[in-house]
Amino acid sequence: MSEDEDDYGVGRGRPPQHSRFKTGQSGNPGGRPKGSKSWKSVIEAELSGGVSLKEQGVELKVTKMEAFAKRLVADALAGSPRALGELLRQINLHLGEASTASSRDLPATEDDVRLLLKYAEKALQPHSAKERDDD
Repeated sequence: MSEDEDDYGVGRGRPPQHSRFKTGQSGNPGGRPKGSKSWKSVIEAELSGGVSLKEQGVELKVTKMEAFAKRLVADALAGSPRALGELLRQINLHLGEASTASSRDLPATEDDVRLLLKYAEKALQPHSAKERDDD
């Protein structure tokens, strides 16, 4: 053995010389085949594809991602609580101030709280009127 090999310390991140990968040998020889697409690239390609839709009687050609955003906003405005929550999450995530905190960790703004309270009040009105009728 040479002097370099004697001084070689085996430990974390330093495997024994005999068990290290040989030069030019891959750690995952089966691996992902060349040319195969990742899930992210497949989704991006699909969402960038065009679709035609009618909006206020006018036929528009938009990307599927734009159509998805239009549907999310329309459903939120129609009163769907799930769509409203998702829309607010997306707004905080993509349009909010850039920060290192996760969008789930961020406190709601006063405007968000007012909007949610107004929505909850409207959502509960029919139920409370029904309960009074039943009594």
